[in-house]
Amino acid sequence: MRVKFLIKLRFNLIFKKKNKFLYSLYIFFYGVITSFSLPPYNYWFVNFLTFSLLFILILKNKNENSKTFFLFGYVFGFGYFLSNMYWIPLSLLYDDNFKILIPIAIILIPSFLSLFYAFAFLVFKIFLNSRGIFSNILLFSISLSFFEFIRGSILSGFPWNLFAYSFIENIKFIQITSVIGIYSFNTILITIFIIPSIIYLSKKKNDIIGFIIIILISLFVYIYGGIKVNKFKNLKVE
Repeated sequence: MRVKFLIKLRFNLIFKKKNKFLYSLYIFFYGVITSFSLPPYNYWFVNFLTFSLLFILILKNKNENSKTFFLFGYVFGFGYFLSNMYWIPLSLLYDDNFKILIPIAIILIPSFLSLFYAFAFLVFKIFLNSRGIFSNILLFSISLSFFEFIRGSILSGFPWNLFAYSFIENIKFIQITSVIGIYSFNTILITIFIIPSIIYLSKKKNDIIGFIIIILISLFVYIYGGIKVNKFKNLKVE
């Protein structure tokens, strides 16, 4: 009986480790795909897929420990920065004296920047609650955006490739940044990108209301930007 129990326990541990590896692999590719939302590609619509799938996956693993959440955040960040920091090693190709730094630029910089996302996921895990999907979406967005702010400020700042930059070609949508700033806009965008996950995760009244509120906020931001752009175009030129 005891032997049977030990075999079953060992099998569960192996299965759990295998799942964790697969989840980490999925999250890594979510990070890579998300980087295509940035210039020069600007495929911002992929963020609705990657962020929603990411949020669904980590919420399905909400009973995992803090180390797992830290790992998930780190893997997502590493996939994201590894694929969008290509311009740094490319810039080192123009001088033979700097070519030795290319491996450092490829690996160490993404490795360092990924820590900010790892801590964001860790904070999300600490405050994660079961009261509602929408409240957890807001918590995740605020946590991730807060560490984006820290990343842009610490050690003179690394404000590279914020998620908000995916809308850099959408002049109307980014007008709101003149009022609330880039990091607040970043928080709103992360929330917007995650909000489709509610359709899969919840049918509760409060979550559906939250879904509608975010849609209305999105419309407001776009309409405000349209009015501001049109007002600028109608100015008399002297």
